Amino acid sequence: MPEFVYYPSEPQNTNLMRLAGKHNIHSVDDLYSRADSDPEWFWRAVIDDCEIVFNKPFSKINDRTDGIPWTRWFIDGSVNIAFNCVEKFKESERIAVKFERENGERGSLTFKELDRKVGNLSGSLTDIGVRKGDRVGIYMPPSPESIIALYSILRIGAVAVPIFSGYGFEAVRTRVEDAGINVLFSVVNYQRKGKIVDIKKTLDNLKGVTIIFHGDAGKNRHNFNDMVENGKYIQTVETGSEDPAIMLYTSGTTGKPKGTVHVHGGSFVNIVKEVRYYMDMTPDDTLYWISDLGWMMGPWSIIGSNAIGGSIFVYDGAVDYPNPGRLWDVVDAGGVTLLGLSPTLIRTLRSKGLEKPFRTVRLFGSTGEPWDEESWLWLFEKIGEKKIPISNISGGTDIIGCFLASTPAIPLMPRCLFKGLGMNVSVLDDAGNDVYDKVGYLVSKTHCPSMTRGIWKQPDKYMETYWSMFNNVWVQGDWATMDSKGYFFLLGRSDDVIKVAGKRLGPNEVENVVMTVRGVAETAVSGVPDEIKGEAVAVFYTGENNDAARAEIRSAVENELGKSFAPKYVIWLPQLPKTRNGKIMRRVLKKAFLNEPQGDLSNMEDTGVLDYIKEIGMIYYNP
Repeated sequence: MPEFVYYPSEPQNTNLMRLAGKHNIHSVDDLYSRADSDPEWFWRAVIDDCEIVFNKPFSKINDRTDGIPWTRWFIDGSVNIAFNCVEKFKESERIAVKFERENGERGSLTFKELDRKVGNLSGSLTDIGVRKGDRVGIYMPPSPESIIALYSILRIGAVAVPIFSGYGFEAVRTRVEDAGINVLFSVVNYQRKGKIVDIKKTLDNLKGVTIIFHGDAGKNRHNFNDMVENGKYIQTVETGSEDPAIMLYTSGTTGKPKGTVHVHGGSFVNIVKEVRYYMDMTPDDTLYWISDLGWMMGPWSIIGSNAIGGSIFVYDGAVDYPNPGRLWDVVDAGGVTLLGLSPTLIRTLRSKGLEKPFRTVRLFGSTGEPWDEESWLWLFEKIGEKKIPISNISGGTDIIGCFLASTPAIPLMPRCLFKGLGMNVSVLDDAGNDVYDKVGYLVSKTHCPSMTRGIWKQPDKYMETYWSMFNNVWVQGDWATMDSKGYFFLLGRSDDVIKVAGKRLGPNEVENVVMTVRGVAETAVSGVPDEIKGEAVAVFYTGENNDAARAEIRSAVENELGKSFAPKYVIWLPQLPKTRNGKIMRRVLKKAFLNEPQGDLSNMEDTGVLDYIKEIGMIYYNP
């Protein structure tokens, strides 16, 4: 078990412990225990502390009449996300949105300005026939326009469907058709890495959809700015707690993307809880999460920031263009105090030798994949100067939130997470028993407010995916360990588990060792079929390509984890296959190595490396 390297100097001044103090709770453990055991008290306390407005009070916290997997929350209540994030602050001159574009343009919107634009655009949407419950797509880079579009959809009770701005035509078409989208927000083009991305050209063959373009798209096209400036301002409509608000699609790396449905009540309350207590956000903060609106962290960071009355910062370009120092320039210019990033980004910055602190940042957030210890420590020691906490969070698109999260109110170990507040999480073995300091399945022992209300048009798939392994227990699909003090470590996806001669091993356990080897930039580990052991460990890495490096990797794994887990394959790659938001696609890598079908690759940044992996597999792998 790693040792603690961070201790909060004034935990009582965090939002988390202020909540505890309001209710005469004096320790983190007591707060979390009561949150799990008394949800009736806890969720009311959160709503009160976060000043969330229900236009019509709810009669009770939840209703499990249809079974735990189909629990409904905040029964009979009326609440709207856009009202709480925008209209509630409509007279405020505080900054709601800060932005920078890759071309250097910078600007901001006050809450008052944001409310006017959102209200006008909402009126324009109703004029072209958008009604409550209609799905409206957003295929735009992170920008003030995408935020205005998001809130205008939610204001009228329609359902926002964010789509990653880096997708090509087929990926967009698949999501548009599955969701039944008839109206889509987009841009004519934008700049990324110095090149113009022609979005309009991508959409030219999209039939049967009304597209609202930001930019000059020509005659007979709806113009975003015209609709914002000329629309008739309308106020927020009433929406029920269980009315759908946002549909997010899973990345779809192993099959058809799945639509997860999130509501105005439970999803919103949980998002605000997380941004307030995990990111410790206040109205004086500016949050920048390096993400896209099409990923969970996009809506999560926007909605959470504005609901608290703080500022969200968005940037539409690459954070390493024209050089890796651009990220520091962007953060400094935006006055960013809370910075969310990924382990992949940190490994990239580390490989380039960038070791300067951020002047304005007081807290780091991280998510997306498990950390390796070397990279976590590099961020903490070199960039954070051993004083900035890392709020490491983990959840998913399917809960538009987090089951696990470390916070600035607790001591931190490298790579650690902490149990989610009010999420009733645990680690179970195959028999469904709680296990401590052993690898098992990450679960939630109850239904939580932000869990998807099914999978769009696939109720059976929802039950099979999340609720079929243990009775009335949500299985997240992650491999993890926990200790008796509430700390967790993620070890990869549970369906990626490696079984060597009957012994189970999480891929991240091996990756963490490999990353300590000098000359290794990144790594991904998989188990591949083996006639003798059932599975053998295969290490793929980028960095130094020589026999000495490969020998050192083998030796490090054998010494740290034992001879039985010594890798059979240690393979250098020019790059690892990744999603467009930087996650390593381990299952795609494995399937390419084994020359098996890889499934849906629409979310992949660069498919070219797969041919190289297939060729390597044909040389080294002999099933």
